[in-house]
Amino acid sequence: MKQVLFFLSILFVSTFSLAQKVEVRDTINVAAFQNFDVSPFVLGNILRIDYSIDLLDANLQKIRECKSFYQKPKREDFAKATAGGRGTTFILFIKESIELTGTFYLRVTVKATGETGGLNKEFYYLVNVNYPTIASALNIRPDYFYGEQGTFSFATVEFGDINAYSFKIEDGGRTIISGSGPIVNLDTVLNNTEFVGKQLTITGMYNGKDFTFKNSKNELLKSVWQITINRPNLTEFAGWKTVTKDDKGEEFYISIDNPKDREFLFTYIGNTPTGFVVVKPKFRNYRVTCDFEGLINGLTTYEAGSFGYLVLQINDDVYSGIPVGQSQDVKITLTFSTQFENNVKKEFRATIIR
Repeated sequence: MKQVLFFLSILFVSTFSLAQKVEVRDTINVAAFQNFDVSPFVLGNILRIDYSIDLLDANLQKIRECKSFYQKPKREDFAKATAGGRGTTFILFIKESIELTGTFYLRVTVKATGETGGLNKEFYYLVNVNYPTIASALNIRPDYFYGEQGTFSFATVEFGDINAYSFKIEDGGRTIISGSGPIVNLDTVLNNTEFVGKQLTITGMYNGKDFTFKNSKNELLKSVWQITINRPNLTEFAGWKTVTKDDKGEEFYISIDNPKDREFLFTYIGNTPTGFVVVKPKFRNYRVTCDFEGLINGLTTYEAGSFGYLVLQINDDVYSGIPVGQSQDVKITLTFSTQFENNVKKEFRATIIR
């Protein structure tokens, strides 16, 4: 057992020492997913050259080949550039992107023949990869009301190519909106009744992939967000008394000779962190019942400002049957549907005086 531990210790020390002894030509500090350029690799008076480029982990173990690079002169032009046995200047340009964070190496292995001799050597570039940092505070909340407006940016300090950003908004795996750039406008989904009550997923991407980033508190977050779109609360305004469970039945006098006492105003209101949102209801399937038979013929509706109105149509013959100076207790029930709710039921009562 001691021999095994001794062997593993020697292996670790050897690997660590190897990583420390390589000749590093340059150190590059980047963010995960960030495209970066390696300083040009230059050799002079070259007649022939063969090379490979590999990405290595911190222990100099190969992860993959690097294939995003180009050279001057181009491969097809190299023979022409060295015709007559005269060497040329060789320049290698390397472009890379690493999705993981940590310490990595780029290894350039070169076998070349020049005017003054040969070269067979490995060159190393140290790459430190960290998480990108969000450029500004994320102005996005988990809950919104229908009718709000909302825009946020997921741009980072390190990801400089604005055209590499993109996003998508999904409803249960179905993409409903997609776009380019790091700015997401939520107005379309926040003003579509189809998504009320649903949780939508927003994914921000760079080079087609979501990513992990640091916020101002140095917390690590994913570029994926869920938002729920809620309907505002239905609020009513009326001259009648709203019937509730704890209603004590006190007298509540009105005169329906007053047109305002025939109107019931409704609107949807939602309180937001910066104010409130108001949405006009769209009535359908509206009707009224009354415990004083024949008093009310039905309802009409109209809209004004942020309100929807339901208006009682009074049967004047029945109303005039109430003696002048007398009163009549009346209870009515309004039922209706809106763009958000079906079969809404509201009860009101009043003592009508004449």
